[in-house]
Amino acid sequence: MKDKNKKLIIVVASLLLVVGVTFAYFTASTIFGGNGANVSGTTATLEDSVLSVEGSLEFNDTNIYPGHKNVSSIKATATGDNTLIPYNVIWEGENTLNTPLNYTVYKTTNEIEVSASCEAKNGVVDGARLYYEECTISNQESLGSIVSSGTIAKGEAKKTIIPDEFITSSNEGTVVYYYVILEYPNLEENQNSDIGGSFSGKVLVELNDTEPDIIIAGTYIESNGEYKEVSDIPTDGYELNTSMSTCTNNATVGWDNSNQRIYIESLSNSGTECTLYYDEYNAYAGKEYILSHYDTVLTRNDFSTTLTNTTTGTIYKSLDDSQYDNDGEVYYFAGNPTDNWVQFGGFYWRIIRINGDGSIRLIYSGDSLSGPVTNGEATQIGTSAFNGLINNNMYVGYMYENNQVHGFTTSSTIKMELDNWYEENLQSYADKISIEAGFCGDREPSTSSDNSNGNGGIGEIWTHYGAYIRLVNGKNPTFKCQNDSDLYTVTNSSHGNHALAYPIGLITADDIAFAGGVVRTSNGYYYLNVNSLYWTISPWFYYGANGSTVFNVNSEGSLVGSMSNASTLAIRPVINLSSDVTITGSGTSTDPYVVVS
Repeated sequence: MKDKNKKLIIVVASLLLVVGVTFAYFTASTIFGGNGANVSGTTATLEDSVLSVEGSLEFNDTNIYPGHKNVSSIKATATGDNTLIPYNVIWEGENTLNTPLNYTVYKTTNEIEVSASCEAKNGVVDGARLYYEECTISNQESLGSIVSSGTIAKGEAKKTIIPDEFITSSNEGTVVYYYVILEYPNLEENQNSDIGGSFSGKVLVELNDTEPDIIIAGTYIESNGEYKEVSDIPTDGYELNTSMSTCTNNATVGWDNSNQRIYIESLSNSGTECTLYYDEYNAYAGKEYILSHYDTVLTRNDFSTTLTNTTTGTIYKSLDDSQYDNDGEVYYFAGNPTDNWVQFGGFYWRIIRINGDGSIRLIYSGDSLSGPVTNGEATQIGTSAFNGLINNNMYVGYMYENNQVHGFTTSSTIKMELDNWYEENLQSYADKISIEAGFCGDREPSTSSDNSNGNGGIGEIWTHYGAYIRLVNGKNPTFKCQNDSDLYTVTNSSHGNHALAYPIGLITADDIAFAGGVVRTSNGYYYLNVNSLYWTISPWFYYGANGSTVFNVNSEGSLVGSMSNASTLAIRPVINLSSDVTITGSGTSTDPYVVVS
């Protein structure tokens, strides 16, 4: 009998040597009750981003003996606008076991099919029958890298099982998976005291204030077509090559064109190493830089029908080729382009045109909160009457003077609104804003609606103005301002009437026509239709007691006229970037042109 027991011990010991498990001193087949840890939609919020966690940390199998293992998954989802969220994954609960539980945490960006398989075993040692388990984890090699490991000891009510994690939120939701292997270890000591014990709790996320440690492993700059390593990140003369720059831990390098800074996307681990590549930067004045993006330059001959096609990748050139007689060609956008976005002064704009002097004309289209928007109230800074009165020709003027066709001694209601907005928001950017381009409120008068005869424009004489003659009947827009007294410019400009306090104004009806708008014709598909009514600077006509009217764009994209005292029409500021600014970006709403100097 004694020899048989020895033989049994030798056989069992050989088995244990192979599988790498030792017997525990569990001398009864009674188990402890393990309930695991449950997750029920826990969330944490940072700024406008939400981190949510779902899943379970299970350990509730039946017949749990020393050596038992289980694998559970926890899914974390971060939803928001590119916010870096630092956090810990916490276990809170009750552990009454004398034997600490081991945990090992893996992390992946993909969901993995994985499971634990355990087989109950027993054997006799020195006359005692001992109970244990042998377990395997399927597909464990696919679980990624270990991000955390440790133990949950008896009496621990709270345990950080995954410390100092990072996730970058995205609109579609950034997802990571944690796989936790939880083990009741098989020790070389009596573990009977655990029988009847329990383990239960919950898993949640907890924000922390840890700053991620990002290591720049190397910086390379382009020189004569080759890259050489340098010790410092270049500040001038180079631009980041995001396609060549790389990071470990599946993070990627991006460039925030709006704020002129590097950012790391999908950052998930402190100690992430990034290698940066920079190309030589060729600074272009705004006009040359924008035109360098276009192989297709078109001209238009017919402005009688709406232009509705998508014209991304295309820019147009004016037929009458100058804003002033001595200036160069005018390039403009038309139809529904998606590549004429600019971010400047904390606001989003659409490029209307590149003026003949190289300055760049912009129209307001959103602020830093709304982002770049294409319709609705976010495309405007408010509403206003053009002028408070309608009973005189002078009230068609952006500025006006009694009994003067081209007077400019008094500011219109809408001009005062624009001046206040400029003073509050753009005055600190004045060195980037052109004082030469001006804003044409063409008041060339005519008592005829068919052609301009130079008559009218004073008092209560029925009068049709220049844009009416050109656009209602002739469909012949122009970029030229017919009279310098109607070209609103600041005091130190070399053009115009020098009447403005600030270089800000409104779009012209002619600009709308060049872009694809037509008088009294709906057009739902061009970039200057924003589904709301907004003013232009161009007079329509004055027709006696019925009042003074000014061109506007209605909610269907049509050019129409409205009474100058209509107070519900929107204000969309227009400015001109100086011809000598240099810019970067590609002009899309996600990578707008940005002024760098």
